[in-house]
Amino acid sequence: MKSEFELAVAQIAADKGLDTDDVLEAVRAAVESAYLDLPGSAEDVSAEVDAAGDFKIYANRTVVGTIMDESVEISLEDSQKLDPAAQVGEVIQVDITPKGFSRIAAQKARQTMLQTLKQSERLLVVDQYAEHVGELLVGKVSRIDNRGTVVEFGRAEAMLPFNEQISTERLRVNQRIRVLLVDVADVGRGPQLMVSRSNPDFVRRLFENEIPEISNNVVEIVNIARDAGLRTKVAVRSLQDGLDPVGSCVGLRGARIQAIVRDLVPEKVEIIEFSDDSASYIANSLSPAKVQGVSINVEQNLADVLVQSDMVSLAIGRDGQNARLAARLTGWRINIRDTSTPDTLRNEAVPESAQELDDENRDDSPSEDVTYEDPPSSELMDGDAKLSSDEE
Repeated sequence: MKSEFELAVAQIAADKGLDTDDVLEAVRAAVESAYLDLPGSAEDVSAEVDAAGDFKIYANRTVVGTIMDESVEISLEDSQKLDPAAQVGEVIQVDITPKGFSRIAAQKARQTMLQTLKQSERLLVVDQYAEHVGELLVGKVSRIDNRGTVVEFGRAEAMLPFNEQISTERLRVNQRIRVLLVDVADVGRGPQLMVSRSNPDFVRRLFENEIPEISNNVVEIVNIARDAGLRTKVAVRSLQDGLDPVGSCVGLRGARIQAIVRDLVPEKVEIIEFSDDSASYIANSLSPAKVQGVSINVEQNLADVLVQSDMVSLAIGRDGQNARLAARLTGWRINIRDTSTPDTLRNEAVPESAQELDDENRDDSPSEDVTYEDPPSSELMDGDAKLSSDEE
């Protein structure tokens, strides 16, 4: 039958998620620390704790013929009373437990033991979560303060700063959410887990979870451009001949993309088919606008895109968002140009064939089917793309 001490150790181990050996080691270290705090205590000592919870302190003593320092030496005669086989020059352990030490140890060791257990728990949390950095975790919102939202994962807590949240969502206490684990740090206050819902990799992991072709490396996510909470463009390509990458991501009647969007509402997701041809890729990235032609200037990393007058505002998007995300997605600086602009106001380079690009962006294009678009605005976009027209 287990003693009360053994039951208490087992309970602490279960509560903290530790091994009983770790708890016993914490108790032993605490007892040793409590003894060293006593006046006149020996320094070269070790503590032992038995199953009943009794504490013993043993000092290391060297066996000598003539004692010169009683604090570190023991005579051969006295040592053989403890160990008949003891010889001069050996080191034996001598019980030097003070009277009433169990009561003193129980009082003084408590805080040291708690600190040791806390450190063991911290290391356990760090080891447990460090290997999951970059993965999705499901947690519960435990509180919201001026630093951000605290998300609970069993014994561990993670901080979701305001700048890592989706700007358009309002989280509630006790709400269960999915987050991306971006970092695990062992700081002074304990293990700190940093998570995000605005990171583009959050969307990447959602796609990997919901779309088998991506997790099986049949469809590849080439790049993601995201305005968290507003709009995301995802460029995909097929690694298997004959497979439609956009259709794979959309799923039957949009079931797959809707499962992803549920975690991002009201964020809108658009899937773009990647092309090795830069002009085609840029044209696809400006979906749902139809592009008439694209002229590439490699030296300036600049793409001049021609669209019809009624497509200018759609290509630019509200507050320039569509063209800005297209620029991030493709890595090209993009100029949106109205085909009605006089030739003298356009760049000298002649755009590529409009017919080929128009064929790739026909009305039944898959990327239009998965576009979630706010009513567009005709406002000019910022530094990544700009409008050229008669009004300039």
